[in-house]
Amino acid sequence: MRYLRGVSVRQLAAGLLTACALTGCAESPIIADPGIHSIARTATSTTAGYGYGYAGPATTSSATSSVRTTVATSSKPQPVPATAANPLTQPVALARRSCRLPAWQSDPARVQTFLNEALRCLDRVWRPVLEKVQLPFRPAQVQVINQVTMQDCGRPPEQNSFYCNGVIYLVPASYQQSVIAPVGVPTAAVDMLAHEYGHHLQELSGTLPAALAQIEAAGRRTPAGQELSRRAELQAQCLSGMFIGASFDATTVSLAQRDNYSRGDAPGAEPDHGQPQNFGSWFDKGVQLNTLDACNTWIAGSAEVG
Repeated sequence: MRYLRGVSVRQLAAGLLTACALTGCAESPIIADPGIHSIARTATSTTAGYGYGYAGPATTSSATSSVRTTVATSSKPQPVPATAANPLTQPVALARRSCRLPAWQSDPARVQTFLNEALRCLDRVWRPVLEKVQLPFRPAQVQVINQVTMQDCGRPPEQNSFYCNGVIYLVPASYQQSVIAPVGVPTAAVDMLAHEYGHHLQELSGTLPAALAQIEAAGRRTPAGQELSRRAELQAQCLSGMFIGASFDATTVSLAQRDNYSRGDAPGAEPDHGQPQNFGSWFDKGVQLNTLDACNTWIAGSAEVG
């Protein structure tokens, strides 16, 4: 199996798809604020499970070069087609703001309500960050889907959560089957949502199109292309950690950390997400350091993104 995490950035292309799921391990000192909310206390019923799939290649993207360019003179902020030198890597922190969510219940309507509220929290805290670094912002959407079809962003019919053109698609099995289920299912769902939202931020900033261009130029299945894919995935991990660390209490953060260290590339699988140790450690960097420049995987050594 895929260690509960699946779709790779090098597969995003025509739909910018990616997979994810999360939860936790060691408590972080930055969550000491008693006003920060606990996802764990919102759980009233959960469904246990186990597993996470992997999607095959999608079509290619016609992204522009990753060389940094000056933001176009315009009345509105514009994406910057760059990775390491993108404004999304500036030394800017995420404001600590409690995300209060409704009680988790397993029926589909309640799950959708829960995720919609979590998405509003993500939009609320990330909008001022993108405005500060002069990048465009638009809210994301979230949909829960039980069956992935070929019509979903040109995606192979494998059951993974993924991101596509401003919409986050969550497959229930991918968070129900977390290593911290059943009590940690709500945390896994929010953490998965936050990881996919990281890809939304990459798209808005111009990072993701630039990364896809580099991946296609290197060859999606070459060692260089796979490393670029891991850099994109691990940046999304770090951005997810920033949100979870700034929005929830130590119990929730601990669950999220434990789950993240169980995810990443399974032995023998295509190495496009990162080894579980690196997958978890980049999430931890987001939690503990809470600054965009700490999430700049594009300048990290190869061992850090292996």
